[in-house]
Amino acid sequence: MKKTTSLKGMLRIAAAAVLLILVAGCKTKENVRVHIIGDSTMADYVENTTHTRGWGEMLQSFFEPKVQVANYARGGRSSHSFYKEGLWKVVSDSIRPGDYVLIQFAHNDEKEGGKDGTDGRGTAPWTTYKRYIERYVDEARERRATPVLVTPIIRRYFTSDGTISPKGCHDLSVAPDDSTLNYVRVMKHVARNKNVQLVDMTAATKDFAENLGSEQTIRCIYVPTDGTHTQATGAACYAKIAVEGLKDKGILARQIRDDIPLVLNPDRLDFKTIFEGEKSVVCFDLTGLNLTPAAGKLTVTAPKGMLIADSPHGIAKQSLTYQYYDGKLWNKCFYLSFQPQKAGRVRENVVITYGASRKRLPVVAEVKEVSERLPVSLTVERPVLRGLVRAEQGFTIEGNEWSAEIDEAARRYVEVVVPPVENTVLLNSLSLYVDGEVAYRIACAYGKDFYPRTDIGEEQTPEKGRRNVTLPLNVTLNPGQKLHIRLFPWSTTASDNLHFTIGDWKVEGSIVK
Repeated sequence: MKKTTSLKGMLRIAAAAVLLILVAGCKTKENVRVHIIGDSTMADYVENTTHTRGWGEMLQSFFEPKVQVANYARGGRSSHSFYKEGLWKVVSDSIRPGDYVLIQFAHNDEKEGGKDGTDGRGTAPWTTYKRYIERYVDEARERRATPVLVTPIIRRYFTSDGTISPKGCHDLSVAPDDSTLNYVRVMKHVARNKNVQLVDMTAATKDFAENLGSEQTIRCIYVPTDGTHTQATGAACYAKIAVEGLKDKGILARQIRDDIPLVLNPDRLDFKTIFEGEKSVVCFDLTGLNLTPAAGKLTVTAPKGMLIADSPHGIAKQSLTYQYYDGKLWNKCFYLSFQPQKAGRVRENVVITYGASRKRLPVVAEVKEVSERLPVSLTVERPVLRGLVRAEQGFTIEGNEWSAEIDEAARRYVEVVVPPVENTVLLNSLSLYVDGEVAYRIACAYGKDFYPRTDIGEEQTPEKGRRNVTLPLNVTLNPGQKLHIRLFPWSTTASDNLHFTIGDWKVEGSIVK
């Protein structure tokens, strides 16, 4: 006999169906995203080329996987230039309703001592700076995102009494309690007027640095050459301070993991596409913040067929072991080398062990077979200048007036182009000479719009005289592709008589078939 379903049963079935739909909808809901905009103190860096790290680079580690951090911070940008160069439009176009936008500017806004600069980096605090901070807030809200203002991290400017100076806290005013040139005060003013949540990273990083002291901060937190940018440990500690500030404000509090014992940057090592017999190296940072037990040994073990070293030219081994104390292991940078002998897909792990804990860092690669390999050397000529001019003594800045700077200017560079090739070429190294007391950063990109770019080397402490520079490249150039290479120069001291020359650009590698 066939059973019939009662009305009550049908209602139960319908209710269950609705519940299943709601649950499924929760499971398929897109992850919330945190977009961060700012300058070099937040930016991502290519680990192989520099010891500098931005705190935004470490932020993902302190969130649950359902939160996705998108770091758009770029070196040398002010609140004004970030907007005018179109970087904000890239961010704005990718924002979804419900996302968050963290906004930190001031370091490059201070460039002209509180005045608007011709290159868009110096901004007057109560006019241009304030206007652009307000614009980011308003336009984020127009996209139905939640803006969060983040005051800038301090510069490591200690006074004789062991405190950070007002200038280190982004107050360029001369008289005490004068807010005329105080960028932090301006951001707090915008937060009050616009009813925006604010995380006071200036005050928090000031307390952190003062508690550590001058010597410890230069040894473990800041890059010794400038007192503005952080090393890996400083970036990790400041990212932790940032999420603690968010948590205190009730922002994404349930998705924050501020008690993690270990920060790995990046959280996945990707050799990308490499070729049989070609040696490749990837780099990663390890920072122990709260290891258990508080004292013990930590061991880092490379996957089978790979080796690991803790310096660019150190002896590579299968594993390395370190003693740690107080639950901390700071500023460890590792170089994982791989010279595959067989084509195929690689899926392995670097294994980190301490006490009873074991952490895996995924390693991936796509190894291609090589039937023929021919060495190749490409010489590039006719550099193009932007923001620079040629003079009898060499290249100099337009107007011949260099100001003291700590980072690159996006619109000042020397560019050369590696011409298209007929076969696939694996580019291994770039060599050139630099003559003159300029700091610089070298980067490359496939497109003429120079985005996305890859940093391949830098010199933040310039020396007099000629230096021969050789940098690892690890770039695959496919048939028909061009590679644009730019050198971004800046001066660490004000000068009206600084000239430099560069030349003998050469790119070496091998044709692979």
